Amino acid sequence: MGFFATIGRGWKMSKLSMSVVMKDPELIVYMFICGFLSLLAMIGMSLPQYLEQAWAIDSEGQMTGAYMGFVFVGYMTISIVVTFWNSAIVANSHIRLTGGDPKFMDGVSAAMSKIHIIILWGIIAGTVGLLLKILNQAARNQKGGAAVFAMILTAIGAAVWWMMTFFMIPHMILENQSLGESLKSSKSMFFKSWGENITSGLGIGIIGGFFVFLIAILTFGMAVALGPLWFIGVGFGAVGIAVAIAWTNAAEQVAVTALYLYSKNGEMPEIYQNLGMKHFHMDPSTA
Repeated sequence: MGFFATIGRGWKMSKLSMSVVMKDPELIVYMFICGFLSLLAMIGMSLPQYLEQAWAIDSEGQMTGAYMGFVFVGYMTISIVVTFWNSAIVANSHIRLTGGDPKFMDGVSAAMSKIHIIILWGIIAGTVGLLLKILNQAARNQKGGAAVFAMILTAIGAAVWWMMTFFMIPHMILENQSLGESLKSSKSMFFKSWGENITSGLGIGIIGGFFVFLIAILTFGMAVALGPLWFIGVGFGAVGIAVAIAWTNAAEQVAVTALYLYSKNGEMPEIYQNLGMKHFHMDPSTA
């Protein structure tokens, strides 16, 4: 029963977090802006290689040192962009979850006021993420038992980093802590409610994945039905999937904010309590 109760709590938490996003659709707009800016950065990173510019690709078709540095800066830019807009979502959702009525610029203003620490954290998080990707690729290039062992170690490292930084943004943005203080507070807070954190994230991922799958099936059906005008169906599908992904990503940050408030205050935000979650452990009468 404990396992299924945990799944039930996570599912409830996920649905409520996604409903908060519906109350504040600007959070989806935040994610669209984040995605658009990240896409621009990715295109900018790829163009020199695609165009085979001399400074980027040598005579043997390998990346030059200058281009590798350029790509690294691009990765850091994307990491900073993602950190900025996640911070804006956390700030806006905090206003909503504490009884306020946030406006579009509230989250942006809160993130801009901490832009210095967001840039620093974006660079650190981006560097760690890039190193983990490099290590993972190196592990895949190994053979036999060494490959399995290396991949397990890489996965453990990624999981530890995720757990330690789960509440990083709330402490940076909402409590105005330094990077060191935020990291220490994030690690301590995560292990107070680690099961809830993992379950809620999985629940949101499952819901988001379900909607993406459903939209993909509908898109295929529309494309077949429209015949020569198949591209119209594909266009609607692409927009639908983009909205579903943005909605899911925004809900994940809302859930982080809700769990931050729960860990800090010992009770769920009022908007969650009104729907039966007096604590993260759901009221049996409403389960």
